[in-house]
Amino acid sequence: MRLAILYSCVITVLFFIPSGELPKTDFSEADKLIHVLVYFVLANLWILYLYVKNGHHLYKRGTLILLFSILLYGIIIEIFQGLFTVSRSADILDVASNLVGSLLGIYFFKNVKHKLKA
Repeated sequence: MRLAILYSCVITVLFFIPSGELPKTDFSEADKLIHVLVYFVLANLWILYLYVKNGHHLYKRGTLILLFSILLYGIIIEIFQGLFTVSRSADILDVASNLVGSLLGIYFFKNVKHKLKA
């Protein structure tokens, strides 16, 4: 759980770094891919925590609550970026990328969780 909390805190801080201080790229979709990757990892860390906490079981309700919570977190971050930062803005495509990353993360975990019991 500590790793999931630490990662959540770190990405929260990173999402508020002024965009001028971030590395530049010529690849216009890089931002969306970064969001997918960040939320893929976020979803995996939290679902791993739930999986271990629940005695190596995944429950549909817990997974749905986790997905909803991560989606809500991403929406709140986007709103706060729009309200409280100068160089960042709220972007619905970032929210969509966050959702895609979260769904991919949960799907991935569900397909590899059996290897964790060994």
